[in-house]
Amino acid sequence: MHELTLLFGVAEQVGKVAEENHIDHVDAVVLEIGEATAIVPEFMQDGYSVVSDEFPFLKGSELIIDVETAFGSCLNCGEVYPIVYHKGVCPECGSRDKEVISGTDFVIKEIRILEDTEE
Repeated sequence: MHELTLLFGVAEQVGKVAEENHIDHVDAVVLEIGEATAIVPEFMQDGYSVVSDEFPFLKGSELIIDVETAFGSCLNCGEVYPIVYHKGVCPECGSRDKEVISGTDFVIKEIRILEDTEE
């Protein structure tokens, strides 16, 4: 399950940002995961509590995952279509030849913190 390794990497990167910005606690981490990656969002969710418990600034935080649709452009007819939904087959001409144009990213999209409202 490489998702745990990825989550530890995310925690380390979030930790660097938190330290640079003098943030003691992160309330949520938002990841964008493309459909065309080998990452299973459910496994990321399942492993997050294990990883977040290892980092004090993440304890009790939430993991939010935005799944990016994978689109491809057919090299035969030029049709742009959602690859996973169509199982890699162009719905227009039936070709499997395509260029993947989105859905391959894995990024930390956002780090959320609660603002201190005390003055």
